Amino acid sequence: MEAQINDEKPKNKLELLYDVYENKMYGIAYSILNNVEQAEDTVQDAIIKLIPNLESINRIESFKTKRLVMYTVKNIAIDRYRRNRKESQLFTEEIEDRQLSESKNIIPSVKSVEDRHLVTQILSSMPDKYKEIIQYRCFYELSYKEISSILNIGEDTAAKRYERAKTLVKKFIGDDIYE
Repeated sequence: MEAQINDEKPKNKLELLYDVYENKMYGIAYSILNNVEQAEDTVQDAIIKLIPNLESINRIESFKTKRLVMYTVKNIAIDRYRRNRKESQLFTEEIEDRQLSESKNIIPSVKSVEDRHLVTQILSSMPDKYKEIIQYRCFYELSYKEISSILNIGEDTAAKRYERAKTLVKKFIGDDIYE
């Protein structure tokens, strides 16, 4: 049964579009990102991006509409995946560059290699949202206000994420080493 939506309000079209395609959109986004939160965010972004196209959609369950929806969510997910990879590479390079500059001032030792390996392990085991917070707070030394404006979240949320990230670091390396 196909839904005919010629005379209905755009809000109703949007709701129907979401109801019909939300699970499929989430499946595509998750298969690309392998992250629940980012897949959910991608579905939201795709729905928002589809709003200007609502007038041209005559049938919600048509092949043309399905193709538009799936193409949109796939592209947004791929863009987010690429951005994640790029940020991860920049973050890792930043750590390595900082360690290289520090090693020029002191005699290179086994300890610096171990530290670099430990930091890389910790960061690779953390969710992306915590990696971002650690990157902005520790390496770029940004305030919670600056971080919140970059990530479009509240200052309290940024502070809480940083606290959670510190807790993850403590769990990973142990309280004794952390202090």
